[in-house]
Formats: sequence, C-alpha cells, structure tokens
Amino acid sequence: MSYQESKSLTNIFSTIIITGIYALIVYRRYLNGTVDTTDVFKFWAITILIFIPVSIVVRIIIMIFFSIGTSVVQTVKGEEAGVMEIVDERDKLIELKATRISLITFSFGFIIALITQAANMNDHLFFITLIVFGVITEIVSELSTIIYYRKGV
Repeated sequence: MSYQESKSLTNIFSTIIITGIYALIVYRRYLNGTVDTTDVFKFWAITILIFIPVSIVVRIIIMIFFSIGTSVVQTVKGEEAGVMEIVDERDKLIELKATRISLITFSFGFIIALITQAANMNDHLFFITLIVFGVITEIVSELSTIIYYRKGV
C-alpha cells in the first residue's frame, strides 16, 4: 500500500472516530440537560464552533503520529525517508478529482438539509444532516483518492 493510500485510510478512520466521539459527548450532555437547547441555532453554533478546532488539533496530532510511524517503518525497511511525500502532477490531478467528487457530495447533502427545512422538519435535523454529509464527504473524498491511486490516474 502506498503512502498516499495509507494517509487516506488514516484520514477516514480519524474522521469517523473524532466525529463519533464528539457526537457521543454532545449527545450525552444533551441527554443530561447540561446544554441549553432553548435556542436551537445557538446550540448548534456552539457545538460546531467547538468541534472545528478540536477536530483540527486532533487531526494534526494523528498526522504527526502517522508521519513518525511511516518514517520508522521506512527506516526499518531500509528505504529512504521522505521519498513518499513528494507531490507531482499526478498527485495534484488526483487531489483535484477527489475534491470535485467531495464538493458534489457535500452539495447534495446541503440540498437534502435544505429540503428538511422546506418540509418543516425539526431544526436539529438540518444541522445533523449537514454534519453527517460532512463526514460522508470526507470519506468519499478519501475513498476516491485511494481508487484513483489504484487505477493509476
């Protein structure tokens, strides 16, 4: 498995784990009544604004450990460290194609979230739909990256 494929798998698992743990924490706080849910938009604004920096910091930490682990494995195998991190035109093309697919996926999710509001569904469902499609977008993007590397685009 190439460096890029391993990195994509690491991103998929970290996305699922980080979002799952954070969602569980917020849900437990919601059930315990420790959060103010009288204003739905304020509740979700605070929830998402806390999630973004937490997610970024945890992802940085995970990627640092991933890079260290990859370097250790390369050193043990006798390979030159850092060779796998070189980005060429093929890598940029794959990144652009994966980005296009992720934007289409998120746009679809945003439209579904808007439909929940047009159908007078619960306001919570709008934000939950956005978050779920954010996770799905990340997974689809990383999976398409893996597929493109395997196809040799």
